[in-house]
Amino acid sequence: MEDWSRPAFEPGGGDASLFYLAFGELAPVRLPPTPAGLSLTVHSQGESRQWVDALVAAARDDAGESPGLAALVRATPDFAVIRGHRVDPPDLVHLRDAECVLGALLEAGAVALLDVEAQRWWTPDVFRSEVLAALRPSVRAHVSVRARRGVVEARGLRKVGRPDLRVHRVPVGAEARAADLCWSLAERLVRGARPGPGFSAGVLRLRPSGDAGHPALEAEWPDPPLPRVRSA
Repeated sequence: MEDWSRPAFEPGGGDASLFYLAFGELAPVRLPPTPAGLSLTVHSQGESRQWVDALVAAARDDAGESPGLAALVRATPDFAVIRGHRVDPPDLVHLRDAECVLGALLEAGAVALLDVEAQRWWTPDVFRSEVLAALRPSVRAHVSVRARRGVVEARGLRKVGRPDLRVHRVPVGAEARAADLCWSLAERLVRGARPGPGFSAGVLRLRPSGDAGHPALEAEWPDPPLPRVRSA
């Protein structure tokens, strides 16, 4: 029943980039085979503490929702790095392969997973129930949408060769609507739409950001219309 195609695929959107970390006691002898397009390496936590701490801090909101998660991650002896690159992917098979490798790492002893692109943490039980045991592929397993201080952001779209989304100046009370619009756009991008002039959803009119390090499509939340003034 799984369909990993991209029915609306338009070539030329960009290359896909995957980046995951898995934390636990990961003996190399228990590691799964790695499909083409993915790389898997295992390191001691002490070996690269500085850059691992930076990645963990970048995704701290999820860890904060599970109070024991940050401490659990820092107590594990090893971490695995899963990287992937695919040129202008016409389907989502690389995401299927990544899910399978992450599932195998859980079986090998991983106790937490970090999707660096989507800045999302997974515990073993949640990953198995919401990703491996759910209807696949699931857009919401690979993209995160969050509101922070007036900005609503969708991350993880670089895994399908599309830019992330960012909406600025979202007023209090409009976050849910902005998030719904981001999810709608994310669905279109995952299915293969290539953003171009006029790419929009509802009140959002998107444009490329100027951030070379983290390319995204950005929009400003529109100001409310001025009230009509009746003449006497």
